[in-house]
Amino acid sequence: MSGIVQIQPRPSQRSALLWLAPLQAAAVFTVLAIISGGQTLRAWLLGALMWVMALPLLVSLEAGLVAMMLFEPVRGLVRRAQYLLVDYTSQDPIHVLTPIVTLLAFALLLKSQRLSMFRATPLAGWVSLLGLIYFVQIFNPLQGGLAVGLSGAMFALVPLIWFYFGQSVKDEFIKNALRLMVALGIVTSLYGVYQLLFGYPGFEQYWIDNTEFYNSIAVGHIERSLATFSSAEEWGRYTEIGAIAAFGFAAGAKRVQVRASWIFCALTLTGAVLLTGQRAAVFGLIVGFAALVLLGARSLPSAMARVALMLVPALLLVVFLKAPAQEEMWSNDETQTVSTVLSHTQRGVLKPTEEESLQERLKNWSYLLTSVVPYRPLGAGLGAGSLSEARFNRDADFPPIDSSILSHAITCGIPGLLLFVWILSRATCFSFRAAHRAPPDDRSAITKRIIAAVMCALVLNAVFGLTFTLYSVAPLAWLFMGWISAETLRARREGERETMVI
Repeated sequence: MSGIVQIQPRPSQRSALLWLAPLQAAAVFTVLAIISGGQTLRAWLLGALMWVMALPLLVSLEAGLVAMMLFEPVRGLVRRAQYLLVDYTSQDPIHVLTPIVTLLAFALLLKSQRLSMFRATPLAGWVSLLGLIYFVQIFNPLQGGLAVGLSGAMFALVPLIWFYFGQSVKDEFIKNALRLMVALGIVTSLYGVYQLLFGYPGFEQYWIDNTEFYNSIAVGHIERSLATFSSAEEWGRYTEIGAIAAFGFAAGAKRVQVRASWIFCALTLTGAVLLTGQRAAVFGLIVGFAALVLLGARSLPSAMARVALMLVPALLLVVFLKAPAQEEMWSNDETQTVSTVLSHTQRGVLKPTEEESLQERLKNWSYLLTSVVPYRPLGAGLGAGSLSEARFNRDADFPPIDSSILSHAITCGIPGLLLFVWILSRATCFSFRAAHRAPPDDRSAITKRIIAAVMCALVLNAVFGLTFTLYSVAPLAWLFMGWISAETLRARREGERETMVI
């Protein structure tokens, strides 16, 4: 009788130790950073945050984009929270985190798609040419130095890279990105309501008291809310797009409960837009909502009927709703935060031409168009006229621009201006064409309608506002345009196949 003895090897402890080693090193370094002081601890925390955003790129490009999309809406809050550890400084290293991760994602995409991605879709060639102009303008000596140009690149060139990401992502990712904007818009807006009702926490008030580059935070005797964003304008633009997306998803929902949920989200975000005090965001939301309604019409009579239905309540509001006087807003004390902001928004919407801010803006635009652009027709540099120049070039004398379109005339000259307007107009045209031609049973039909409506809002906001330089909004704007360009190419190829079959 014989027996076989099978010896089971003991599991090796080495693999477990190797897996725990990075965590142990991180814990030790955290302790050392805390002991060393605020600057070291901040560097360690920001490095860890960048690592968290870059790690999902090992899974997929879309995972990395989601990680950056989760961070950008709270960048302003994280930026202000760092002053719990360090003293105020106008040069924040937190602003380089997303650009670094974006460049890593861009390198991975370039490795897989090669140079063909720069002309892969109908808009890609034009966008690549604009990106080349951006890159050249980094070195323009008229802006005051290379630091100004590099800083300006973070506001303009880095977001443009997201166009190429938009060419590569799937339709479902764009839908999920819009859903994520709705969810993040609501969550971040809750913090904005908290700021209005209870005031800013100490670390945020410390930043407000020390910053010298944000002069529009005051509304009457109160400070407008920023939520988790870097500015009220950014909060307004983000919730504006989220509200348009929520209205679009409500229109496309089949079940009553789902539609009611989306309508609740849309109304919540609409209220947030009103609380931002950003009149351009309100008008952008109105334009986007109107585009959604019209795109849902299947015939010209139906579209005319929808226009009439939208005009009736608008006329009633204009006739019966009285705009508050400027003195009424200033008569409110520091505790009447919500009513002051709403009065500011109401007055700006009902009487936009009588607002001092609009008159000042038109005055600045007239000066730039007559006294700056003609003498610098090829541009003054990518950072000219922005916060980049204000920080690094104390001799800068540009007035506030407050327009993405006019900003291109200043930074990139007349060629850059014309090219940007061409890209924006073509992307809007392509989006409307895609939304109009999408059959009702198309899974991406509602996404195409929402993107077309968002493009209408972006066009308006590009004229009145710096939408294409906002941290959390500009990358998504270019992402949507990249997806639109790819959708246009797919539609053309399908049309060619049908023609060949016939």
